[in-house]
Amino acid sequence: MKYLFLLGAAPFVAAAPAYADDIANDTIVVTATRTETPVSEIGQSVSVITREDIERTQAVAATDVLARLPGVSVSQSGGFGQPASLFIRGAENAQSLVLIDGVRINDPGDVGGGFDFGSLTVGQFDRIEVVRGSSGVLWGSRAIGGVINLITARPTDQWQVRGNAEYGWRDQKQLGASAAGKLGPVGLTLGGNWLKGDGYSAFDERLGGKEKDGFESKSANARAEVELVGGLTADAGTYWTKANYDYDNTGADALNLGMKRDTVGYANLRYKGLDGRLTARLGYGLTDTRRISDDAVYGPYTTNGRADRFEGQVAFAPIDLASIQIGAETEKQKFSDNYGSKDSTSIDSVYGMLTVHPLARLTLNGGLRYDDNSDFGHKTTFSANGAWAIGSGNDAPILRASYGEGFKAPSLYQLYTNGGYRELSPETSKAWDAGVELPFAEGQGRFTVTYFDRKTKNLIDYDYAEWNYYNVGRARAQGVELGMQVSDWQGFDVNLSYTYLDAENRDTGAQLARRPKNNFYASLDRLIAERFRLGADLRVGGGRYDDVANQYWLAGHVLVGLRGAVAVNDHLEVYGRVENLFDEHYEVVRTYGTAGRAAYAGVRVKM
Repeated sequence: MKYLFLLGAAPFVAAAPAYADDIANDTIVVTATRTETPVSEIGQSVSVITREDIERTQAVAATDVLARLPGVSVSQSGGFGQPASLFIRGAENAQSLVLIDGVRINDPGDVGGGFDFGSLTVGQFDRIEVVRGSSGVLWGSRAIGGVINLITARPTDQWQVRGNAEYGWRDQKQLGASAAGKLGPVGLTLGGNWLKGDGYSAFDERLGGKEKDGFESKSANARAEVELVGGLTADAGTYWTKANYDYDNTGADALNLGMKRDTVGYANLRYKGLDGRLTARLGYGLTDTRRISDDAVYGPYTTNGRADRFEGQVAFAPIDLASIQIGAETEKQKFSDNYGSKDSTSIDSVYGMLTVHPLARLTLNGGLRYDDNSDFGHKTTFSANGAWAIGSGNDAPILRASYGEGFKAPSLYQLYTNGGYRELSPETSKAWDAGVELPFAEGQGRFTVTYFDRKTKNLIDYDYAEWNYYNVGRARAQGVELGMQVSDWQGFDVNLSYTYLDAENRDTGAQLARRPKNNFYASLDRLIAERFRLGADLRVGGGRYDDVANQYWLAGHVLVGLRGAVAVNDHLEVYGRVENLFDEHYEVVRTYGTAGRAAYAGVRVKM
């Protein structure tokens, strides 16, 4: 069994049945169940992006790797730094929970309480886990579409250091470094990344945009952990990022300036006893954000968001065939802006999850969550999922199915800014999916197919014609995900993903804005003579409507990329890539540009 990094704020680890070891190459994940769990025992759809994947694809932004996954699409209003939304199975950007080292980073000052992916680099992360489908019982509000967990490196007994430098199109420069190891009994992780470039006009250059919208991003992370006494450990960490960027917002070039700063902090006490059958955690998490949109005509608009969260969780596995976990959480959010808005809200929650293994390699999970929102009262949600590995060994197929309910209150921004409506109602959802995973290539490859269906009531959307927020009476997103991954099979790495999505407003019959019906991605990499690696990828993005009334249609696009890398020795690698090889012109947001043909080269050092 392959064990990988643990979730930075994972509350507990419960004992797993011994027969989990019967399935070879069974990756361990933590985000789906908030415990260390083999993928073969998870009833939801889970994708894992490793450090090797990030380096092989030479990704710079987090959206570069996330957009390659089944069920995921990205919409960005220009280049790096510009607002970017990520849709999991057609869910709104604010309906997916984003974590860094297990701590929520969704912005309380964001329009919908979501996370803006526009300025998030990926260089500091060692692993990303993405859970598709409702995860509200374990993770609470905002987890209607799914959960994205970005995980930094963990300390090892021997110090590990890596760094990279890159240069390319329109004077884009990147430097990054990280180190992880131990100083006596204390495990430490340190990292940083810097990215700067001239960029291109956010207003489509092919429509007349001439002014370049440049950017600069800085980020840093740190973590420390220590064992206090037998079974009792403490850890604390932080992640900080700040991005400055130019932007356009008027359908023409504009001398606007933007700034976005995110700070995450956390501290945990953990206990593990009874040979791992009893575990507990007390934790605190902080998210603090600041945004400045300095319009060249109207002046700056500043928003501040902060969330303080206290958590307690306990897990107990009395026997190998069953375990239970219970938890309690309280969170207070604050929002303010420079126009006088200053408001807050809070939510208190308790939840429980029961896991049983009634048959060998059959796992069933069921749970309940009770939320008490200070503005909208209480809500109880339910979830259940199951996974059945039919057989053992490399070729065991896995059947999966899940059902989940969601609850999300309107954001403080939506409620209390001048453009908001206080009569907004909370969003609720019911979702289910079912699929199968078929291993092949001696366990090095897997093929997955999943059908999903989510119905949402009171979906909050923005009407660009009326300039306000409103509740869509009913919305539905259904479709099919196909995925195929092959890792290090006879020197080949292959990744294929396809999503068919039908996301509509069921009251009007209109398609939800900016969701493509079809999305396809394929990549092929080959390692030659243990030193040379060549790769290529193909992205086919389907057409989409840009507005809620379905008046503006954006055509699809086809992008081709090439890349290569040479390992000079065991510690030094030289790499390069060409993106958008055929200089395709396309838009994913009306009147906003996308990058043309671009080339980059860099070096990577590991010690």
